[in-house]
Amino acid sequence: MNRALERPEDELLDTLPCALLRFDASGRVRACNARLLDLLGRNRRQVTGSRLDTLLTPGSTMFLRTYVLPLLMGRGQADEIALDLQHVDGSELPVLVSARREGLGADAVVHCAILPAPRRTDQERDLQRARREVERARGHLERANAELDRFAASAAHDLSEPTRKVRAFGDRLLHSQRSQLHPGDRDYVARMLAAAERMQGMIDGLHQLARSGQASEGRPRRQLAEVVSQVLGDFDRHITAAAAEVIVGELPDVDVDAVAVGQVLQNLLANAITYRRDGVVPEVQIEAGWLEPADAPTWWLRVRDNGTGFAPEHAVRLFEPFFRLHDKHKYPGAGLGLATSQRLARGLGGDLRAEGRPNEGASLTLTLPA
Repeated sequence: MNRALERPEDELLDTLPCALLRFDASGRVRACNARLLDLLGRNRRQVTGSRLDTLLTPGSTMFLRTYVLPLLMGRGQADEIALDLQHVDGSELPVLVSARREGLGADAVVHCAILPAPRRTDQERDLQRARREVERARGHLERANAELDRFAASAAHDLSEPTRKVRAFGDRLLHSQRSQLHPGDRDYVARMLAAAERMQGMIDGLHQLARSGQASEGRPRRQLAEVVSQVLGDFDRHITAAAAEVIVGELPDVDVDAVAVGQVLQNLLANAITYRRDGVVPEVQIEAGWLEPADAPTWWLRVRDNGTGFAPEHAVRLFEPFFRLHDKHKYPGAGLGLATSQRLARGLGGDLRAEGRPNEGASLTLTLPA
């Protein structure tokens, strides 16, 4: 095709099936064929001698100046570049342009072969539209989540101070030597302090939930076995107090986000020990391995216990913030540990799922890409 453009006879150019164009270093059209004129809806006198950017849409003109021409001047060739021609009636025609430069500087000449781009089907257009809508929705969701995180962190910070004062002055009132409280009033103050304690736990959990949405860049990575060992060491006092037995199975050789995975494991251990059955020695099993089959290397970590368990229909609701299945007085906590853990897991590109049966224990499985 490009060889044909080297010939000046318009008759030869007009016999070729694709659109052909030749322009000089100043960007003016020096030759074209009938096929290009058909695509533009113009005659030869309107096109020959005109500037190239008058044949393109504004967006394509900008793309031509900033990318295509520098590419041609540097490499001397460009293949299948997507541009939009501007028809005389104002409509746009997507085309694919292959071009080759000859000569340098002011003597440069560019030969182009132009073919209409394959038209997108309605299904492809719908798919492209759906993808754009998904991207917009994802961006909106990310902004909304970031705003909620900021609000939660701010609310947790602002609520902590008055809650601490309620606890401090209530404790002074209850234990003051000068206090002459009626026994019934002392019970009211004790209940107030217990409620303030629970409130502080909820505030701390809310703050932790807000922090779980922060980016993971820069956080340390360590071997999974090292993270498990450190968490068990930190949690040893609680394990001993509950007279629990923790069994750790073989762990895969994988580097993990030490902060996020450590926090998730600590929350799962806390749940396993907290929700134990009366008269039953708590047993907790920690096991891990590689997920097979998988499109990409993926590992899992499971914490299984013999505690109170839960009905299968509650497996999803367990991860809702502040959701509780058990008596808050018998089983303390803010109801945010699993919500925070799942958010941490999803922030790392993984997930956290729960399985269980009433009075048969629970099993929570963390799945993450390696």
